[in-house]
Amino acid sequence: MKILQTLEVMLLYGDLISVVIPVYNRAHAVSRSVGSICAQSYKNLDIIVVDDCSSDDIVGAIKSLNDPRIRLLRHKKNGGASAARNTGISAAEGKLVAFHDSDDVSIFDRLERQMKLLSSLPSEYIGVYSALLSYTIVPEEAYSQSSSHMLPPAHRSPLSGDLFRGTLEGNFVNTPTMLLKKNAVLSAHSFDERLRNNVDWDFTLRLTQQGKLQFISQPLYLAGYATHKTTTHDHISHNSRYSSLSYSYITGKMRRAGFSGPELSNHYISTGSHLMRIGRPKLARRYFHAARTNAQNGFRVWMHIVLSYSPRLHAWARRSR
Repeated sequence: MKILQTLEVMLLYGDLISVVIPVYNRAHAVSRSVGSICAQSYKNLDIIVVDDCSSDDIVGAIKSLNDPRIRLLRHKKNGGASAARNTGISAAEGKLVAFHDSDDVSIFDRLERQMKLLSSLPSEYIGVYSALLSYTIVPEEAYSQSSSHMLPPAHRSPLSGDLFRGTLEGNFVNTPTMLLKKNAVLSAHSFDERLRNNVDWDFTLRLTQQGKLQFISQPLYLAGYATHKTTTHDHISHNSRYSSLSYSYITGKMRRAGFSGPELSNHYISTGSHLMRIGRPKLARRYFHAARTNAQNGFRVWMHIVLSYSPRLHAWARRSR
């Protein structure tokens, strides 16, 4: 009977999609975020929620959704979002893998539209991704101060096809907006658990070497974020220490893989700038000098080197840009 039911679902809805959702102390957001996946118009889903050692009642929150498609996997030790995603990928039963973050929302037909498009593309396409609508979370009395913007930015090109060269310049593909063939994810070696930020960029650098991606210009994914004025948390993506560590780590990977040129030079400059922010001018100069090798704008690099001897002046110049 179960086999017949499975075949019926496949005939009606297509291939199984495993949706990987890492969570950490997000029980209060589960009904909204995971609930948006449960409510998808595409029904053949394997919903994998990976709890990264939360201290809240994630079990009760999942049970309240009353959806038999959800599997809750629990880490005994906190390993970060990358470790949680990798756990989900390893457990995925579908040939296709989608990602979703525990405090965001997917539009109700996101996966249906992505599945239809991916099914129509040539075999060299390993996945599709959509635009993301990012908006500020503010209290009701401050609604007039809220803002929103679309990612990737409208001026970015190309957004479809072979995106590896573009990804070398910097990441513009948000992981939670993707629907991917699982074999491509495995070939990209999943997520690097040593990184705390720029994880999406590191993953996409490897992913875009596996095949092509197709872009959907409509925002099928909504991500709210708190401004510095409305949160007391030093978010990892805004933390200069984590940024300097991740940039130095990723540029090291790129150099060892044989990549060079202005893209690598620009990332050396970014690494040096983050190091200046955390008071490491001597180490920053090493990266600024490394940037000289392939820099197209030598004057810019030399200005960084000169100003690195006066951290206050470097900070003033950075703010004045």
